Amino acid sequence: MTKNHLLSLASLILVAMLTSCNLDYAPENTYVDSKVYNTAKTSEAALAGAYVRLNVFLSGAPQDQNNYPNRGYVFIIGDLSTDNLKARTGSTDYVAIETSEYSNNERDGVIATIWRQSYNAIDFTNNIIQGIRTYGNYDRQQELQYVAEARFIRAYIYFQLLCMFGDQALLGNDSGDGVVLQTEAYDGYKPGQVKGRSSNAECWAFIVSELDEAIADLPTDVPVPAQRIRATKDVAKALLSRVLLYKATAKGNREELQRAASLAKDVLDNGAFVFAGTPDEYTANLFPSNEYSQTSGYPDPTNRSNELIFFEPSRLYTDKYPNGLYYYKKLSYYIPAEAIQAYDANDVRRTQLIVHGSLSDNPGDWTSAKYIGGNYDDVIYIRLSEMKLTYAEAITRATGSVSQEAVNQLNDIHQRAFPDGMKPTPYTSASFSTATDLLQALLQERRLELAYEGHYRWDLMRTENLLDDQRLGTISRNRWNLPVPDYEVRFTEGMISQNTGYIE
Repeated sequence: MTKNHLLSLASLILVAMLTSCNLDYAPENTYVDSKVYNTAKTSEAALAGAYVRLNVFLSGAPQDQNNYPNRGYVFIIGDLSTDNLKARTGSTDYVAIETSEYSNNERDGVIATIWRQSYNAIDFTNNIIQGIRTYGNYDRQQELQYVAEARFIRAYIYFQLLCMFGDQALLGNDSGDGVVLQTEAYDGYKPGQVKGRSSNAECWAFIVSELDEAIADLPTDVPVPAQRIRATKDVAKALLSRVLLYKATAKGNREELQRAASLAKDVLDNGAFVFAGTPDEYTANLFPSNEYSQTSGYPDPTNRSNELIFFEPSRLYTDKYPNGLYYYKKLSYYIPAEAIQAYDANDVRRTQLIVHGSLSDNPGDWTSAKYIGGNYDDVIYIRLSEMKLTYAEAITRATGSVSQEAVNQLNDIHQRAFPDGMKPTPYTSASFSTATDLLQALLQERRLELAYEGHYRWDLMRTENLLDDQRLGTISRNRWNLPVPDYEVRFTEGMISQNTGYIE
């Protein structure tokens, strides 16, 4: 989808978003659905709205007429409660997430917002899937593709929900309570039909099945980097490789690990994605500065990295749709010293991607240059570095041995992070006495490479804190997940249960 095409759909997206916001009453919209999902153009407009909802859930969206964004809760939670990110004492909702100590108000604050945004987005996809299947009257393959894209979005949201709320789902507790699997369009509140939480095992199976079935109908062609904002076969394969790695880690399921490696390798072998070996790639194409200037306004860097697999295109909307994360002022959270010290002194991910940001707000503290432009930076959801590290970790876990193939992937990431003349000695298979030694190196590289991209907390959880993160180490295992919002437990009279670590 081109920039002009996206913008031309804006009014339809807004109408679709507004008409789905009130979930207190059963929708009486059969006529509207028959019109919206009858043609390819209007179905695609609704689908574009679903991508907007996914972005709102993952990384924030406009909140008011001044375009100040909501915080990107899901991404931020990926680093809170770890040594990567520290919440300010006055930001009580973030402190609660960091410490896993919640008051009743905090359980119904940010946590409730995340839950509400996720299920609002899920209902949006449910309407699209149901609407196209019922009323679609255009090219059959196009209908199948749009349904597959909606299912990809739904699977992505359920996966993130399971990481956050599934009771020790990442620790291999298959019988624990997962999340509420809602696959039908909302038809009004009916007390006798309230659904409880499915088991973690059922949720994992649903997510994997959704992605498998979506892959069959998604397009094969890979767009140019600037247009990698929708699901294709490779995007869904990349997400499924992550899902399977997360699912298989705790129990060491060899079949799932082998499949995670195979899917990641498929993406790596696609010539459309090219890994750049120069450290300039970070600031030139992956995370270019988009900081506001009083003389020139917001810049609009046009070069995007060929390593991008799937991202949220805030740069396309600098006038009409500012979005994304907001680290610049360090008002609610900042990067602590232990995170900075984890990098080698010459690592460009330390020297160029960790900065002071605002010099008027908390000038002595540090923040991430990945989002230095605040509202106007792209947010990367999946990129090639993750696939290289996923592939290396999956084959190491599946075989229980050190392979040069895995070491080569590690070297690609690690060597790229240093300027010429300052590169460390490359690793060899002899650098690691055991597979566990290599896994620790791979996990540490994931921490450094993918910091502030929504991964670290989940890596620590699924490996039972193999890297010995001190902040997560102070929290009991059954409180590593978030609590279910108290409102949901009260409103459903316990049909939606609370996580075991928060039952009082």
